[in-house]
Amino acid sequence: MNKDGTLNDVAGLYSGMDRFEAREKLWSDLVETNLAVKKEPYTLRVPRSQRGGEVIEPLISKQWFVTMEPLAERALHAVEKGQLTILPERFEKIYNNWLTNIKDWCISRQLWWGHRIPVWYIVGKKCEEDYVVARNAEEALAKAQEKYGKSVEIYQDPDVLDTWFSSALWPFSTLGWPDVSREDFKHFYPATVLETGHDILFFWVARMVMMGIEFTGTVPFSYVYLHGLIRDSEGRKMSKSLGNVIDPLDTMNEYGTDALRFTLCMGTAGQDINLSTERLTSNKAFTNKLWNAGKFLLQNLPERSDATAWDLLLANKFDTEAALQQLPLPEGWVVTGLHELIDKVSISYEKFYFGDAAREIYDFFWSHFADWYIESSKTRLYHSGDGSATITAQSVLLYVFENILKLLHPFMPFVTEELWQALPYRKDALIVAPWPSTDLPKNLLSIKRFQNLQSLIRGIRNVRAEYSVEPAKRISASVVATVDVLEYISKEKQVLALLSKLDAQNINLTESLPGDANQCVHIVADEGLEAYLPLADMVDVSAEVERLSKRLSKLQTEYDTLLARLSSPSFVEKAPENIVRGVREKASEAEEKISLTKNRLTFLQSTVST
Repeated sequence: MNKDGTLNDVAGLYSGMDRFEAREKLWSDLVETNLAVKKEPYTLRVPRSQRGGEVIEPLISKQWFVTMEPLAERALHAVEKGQLTILPERFEKIYNNWLTNIKDWCISRQLWWGHRIPVWYIVGKKCEEDYVVARNAEEALAKAQEKYGKSVEIYQDPDVLDTWFSSALWPFSTLGWPDVSREDFKHFYPATVLETGHDILFFWVARMVMMGIEFTGTVPFSYVYLHGLIRDSEGRKMSKSLGNVIDPLDTMNEYGTDALRFTLCMGTAGQDINLSTERLTSNKAFTNKLWNAGKFLLQNLPERSDATAWDLLLANKFDTEAALQQLPLPEGWVVTGLHELIDKVSISYEKFYFGDAAREIYDFFWSHFADWYIESSKTRLYHSGDGSATITAQSVLLYVFENILKLLHPFMPFVTEELWQALPYRKDALIVAPWPSTDLPKNLLSIKRFQNLQSLIRGIRNVRAEYSVEPAKRISASVVATVDVLEYISKEKQVLALLSKLDAQNINLTESLPGDANQCVHIVADEGLEAYLPLADMVDVSAEVERLSKRLSKLQTEYDTLLARLSSPSFVEKAPENIVRGVREKASEAEEKISLTKNRLTFLQSTVST
């Protein structure tokens, strides 16, 4: 076959015919000469051009190859000697295996676009034996004239270099190579980190390493970080045929660029990511939470024009042991947590554990700073009447929030920069702000004490929910603890009252049981820390007894009905297994609810009789 799809001289009678016409003619000739045995439908795989759809024919032709073993050997040594680190480490095996078993590389491609192969042939001579290699046509002609005489005519090989060959030159060819005296080349080569998908480790990464060492004598980068591929929510590769392609521009318009970036970064290194709307929605909510926290700060910090207040605020530093020890409990707890977070995130960044870093920041911001400290700070900002306590809270809010923005900035550059520049007295943009210092002091005692306070608050909240206490209703409580625990709990009575919805005037802090303990719900928050909540404050006991009695009767009827079905041999033997299993599970749940309801009813009835 010729390159234009016609048959060549070897085809005899069919020489010069188009490939499709020749096939039709061949079959008709077989039929006419009675050489055709039979005709039947037959399905086979037909390769087609991705762009034009034309049928592709296999054709052997002369190609240029690169001898790979010497190149591969040096690329293997680069990893062995620690000059190049591949992350995650498990991909090192794939890299080593491919280079160890490498074959010579065909670099000829029959495409219109690409780097033209720099080979010129001599008109009238055999291509395999007579050719010159040069940087351009002028140099090629000069070389050919020197070898074959002044009248020589030349023509360039029509093929182009394999795309991956051209791409392998990218780290240094973009910086002015082969002129290695260029400032760009001296400054930016070699680079530090290459970040790319794990699927092109040997297509591109290994070839860049080989080319870099071959042409510059140096590996092109010190680290290769391999991320996973983005798949749909069911784990399928995105394709037009499946109709599951997620357009990043549409996604950014709907969820925000920062939310999309954060979602992708939270994946595990090298693991494919199943991108779902649930993940995106969650991180959009996180972005909104961050924005609202910034609004809260701006509304509760001094006016920009109040230079005196800002001088006091900015003068507060928390980078010494002495300064940290002087902070009240919630402030000491959140600053210590921040200092621990900075250390963890810095280590995660250094080790390229980006998913871990993202999750650590997310958990601290949402579960510590937003849910607990911002709420606690309201007792200082709105109810304390103590100017110094207010300034301390403002300083801590600012200190923690601005460091959270720094830690988050690589993941979420847009919202963090916007919030940073909205804060008064920012000298530089966040993108050039210094990274937070590590190994800052920590008050571990404040962590333990605030955790005790949190356990107490959670316990009270759980009881309120269990007894369906109206959210706005303030109830009384007796906190029973040891002297040292009472000392720090008493200082944070306002925090306890605000976050537990207690009546601050009716919180009794004591070392002994309250007199009405048998008419209270008992909470054990921690060893040496308990609370008693009067039932009468939370519910109408008589009405609650009546309600629970009716509930118990209904639950018992449902349970008896389920047991009756399970006692019937015809049901157990004939019903589908999943139906029987479902009834058993419902019976088990009903039995558990009956037990809990009975226990609560017994407790309430005992308080009524008392």
